[in-house]
Amino acid sequence: MAFRTHHAVRVLRLTRLVIHLARGVLTVGTVFPYSGKARRHKMIRRWSTKLLRILNVSLSVSGNPPEGQSLLVANHISWLDIYLINSVCPPRFVAKSEIRKWPVVGWLSEKTGVLFVERERRSDASRVNRAISEAIASGDLVAVFPEGTTSDGLRILSFRAPLLEPALTSNSNLHPIALRYVTSSGEIDTGVAYAGEISFGQSLWTILGQAEVRAEIIFTEAIESAGQNRKTLAKQAESVIAAALNLPTPGTIPETPDDLQGAPQKARLPKDSPYPAPSDFH
Repeated sequence: MAFRTHHAVRVLRLTRLVIHLARGVLTVGTVFPYSGKARRHKMIRRWSTKLLRILNVSLSVSGNPPEGQSLLVANHISWLDIYLINSVCPPRFVAKSEIRKWPVVGWLSEKTGVLFVERERRSDASRVNRAISEAIASGDLVAVFPEGTTSDGLRILSFRAPLLEPALTSNSNLHPIALRYVTSSGEIDTGVAYAGEISFGQSLWTILGQAEVRAEIIFTEAIESAGQNRKTLAKQAESVIAAALNLPTPGTIPETPDDLQGAPQKARLPKDSPYPAPSDFH
């Protein structure tokens, strides 16, 4: 009986999620083209907040979100990260161009301003960096996950400095965001992580089955890019986020044999991840 009830809850949430996605498609197709930036952002926030509610995600927010002309950088744990951020301050995300071909999601991503990078073309990184700089200069927030992959939340991975180049070329602030998922007892919830060999479908099914997902966003103070280089920016950003999450700064703990063998805490990019790989930027 308990299994049937649990399964029924998952199916109900999935049904609500599909309906919510359909409403999002309708809104983007009919209302977005005739709406200004402020109204589009309001709709994205409302839609993302409803999605989190459907998945029974409770979100705690601390710190002050940026208001514009900033490059947001965050540690990366789950595909839910996008909707956590979107529910507070919708930015333009960077993703690999392959998701344009994904049914529904690809179309939605393009219409909501995602900046795509073509992984098979090394030269495309320069084009994307220019596009990011132009978007920031026009007043947009742009978000990247400089770890270049997802982790299970137990550690911060080293930030890829080339991803932060647009902050320098646009002379804008770097705004670190610390993300965390916790259990009811306050421990890190690794069950939400979208990493390793797990597929998106498996990750979604797991989250649909959880009684509650507790998420936290910590907006830290902005880092000025003037007079810096991308390597120093990367080090500062990863240190700030690690400190906010009370985790070790990358490079401060020697790798153990388990780490070198690919233990769970040193997570790999999911096989169907929409995000660019670290090698896409040089």
